[in-house]
Amino acid sequence: MTADEALKILNAHASALDVPYPHWIGGKDADQGPSYCRSCAEAKVAAGEAEYVDGGWQQDNDGCCYCDTCGCLLEYNLTDYGAAEELEHYLAGHPSTPISPEDAFHIAKMLEHDESNPDAVAIAVAAAELIASAKEAQP
Repeated sequence: MTADEALKILNAHASALDVPYPHWIGGKDADQGPSYCRSCAEAKVAAGEAEYVDGGWQQDNDGCCYCDTCGCLLEYNLTDYGAAEELEHYLAGHPSTPISPEDAFHIAKMLEHDESNPDAVAIAVAAAELIASAKEAQP
């Protein structure tokens, strides 16, 4: 299996997820660092903790991106550091089986960052093969 084939399987498996783009809050005294889903960012504004909501697009991250309030997964691209961290994470212990859509999402992000990295390709191919074999085993 090639990296491209693995990426297609991973992305198809992850497509079951609804992964929104991150948002941020802004204004005087607002902490503009954390990322939020749109509804949590709007709740911060409604609570008077910020003046406005910004964002709604993909950003580069040093790791996976989750809403700081509700913990939902948010869309992201990995930096070099983030991709290295994800690679280290998956090299230390392969994802649990069956491969969850969220693990498929994260592994795809890692592979998308550097499709020429043999370790990333090996992890992605192994995960994609597990996904494919689980689908074949379904009645």
